[in-house]
Amino acid sequence: MLRITAGEFRGRRLKVPKVEATRPLVERAREGLFNHLQELVNDAVVWDVYAGSGILGFEALSRGAKAVLAVEFSREAALQIEENADLLQVKAAHRCLRGDAYRLPNMKGLGPAPDLVFFDPPYDDFRKGGGRREKVWQLFLDLAKLTTPGGCVVVHTPRGILVERETAALPGLERRDYSNTSLYWWHKPQA
Repeated sequence: MLRITAGEFRGRRLKVPKVEATRPLVERAREGLFNHLQELVNDAVVWDVYAGSGILGFEALSRGAKAVLAVEFSREAALQIEENADLLQVKAAHRCLRGDAYRLPNMKGLGPAPDLVFFDPPYDDFRKGGGRREKVWQLFLDLAKLTTPGGCVVVHTPRGILVERETAALPGLERRDYSNTSLYWWHKPQA
């Protein structure tokens, strides 16, 4: 079970899908991230890409986000996300899309552009060869382009996995480390 750390649903516990690749962001890191982004979260449209447990989207709603689109490939995880949305009674503000995250930049009908994107791909996509790491980083860049001016994209990675040549594409990319995890975020300049 995961606990929402603040806001309207503070202390509420959510079930975690029993999917091997799902590794929710630890509570301490989640709390630090949301404390840093709080001004952006209020009234925001949020995309939770590779949603896994959906905890980042639910935490955002708890802290005042207007709407959340959770994108998850695993059927079991998507069903658990929908069950948690029912439990919190947020179905009107929360939508779960079961599908391939790599198709997002070309999909139509996703609703308004996101103000905030949480991007949490499987760690194996960063570690394995065959172009998977480059594909993940390209999706991060594509999601950054889709955000509204002043918006933000956050990626959750194994600690210190991104290198200078990757991060140089987004000047101003920030990083915080929590245990074996790194969070990188980038704010899109105002138009």
